Amino acid sequence: MGERLTLEEWRRAKNISQEKIADVCGVHVNTYRIWEKSPGEIRIDNAIKIADFLNISLDDIILSANTTQRSKAETKEVTP
Repeated sequence: MGERLTLEEWRRAKNISQEKIADVCGVHVNTYRIWEKSPGEIRIDNAIKIADFLNISLDDIILSANTTQRSKAETKEVTP
């Protein structure tokens, strides 16, 4: 299985600003920034808008939540 991208990585790969996606969803850019850090917080209607706008599947949005969670856990690991 290939490596999963985070929501931020998907957005950057498409060269789209946070402001533009926030506008598409009708939310403040700060709300969208929170979603990039915690994609599990995105309501399904907004996840569908983001997936459609980025031309990715809804599964990619859902799996980005898992990828983000895993990245956060790896960052917290302390090496002796």
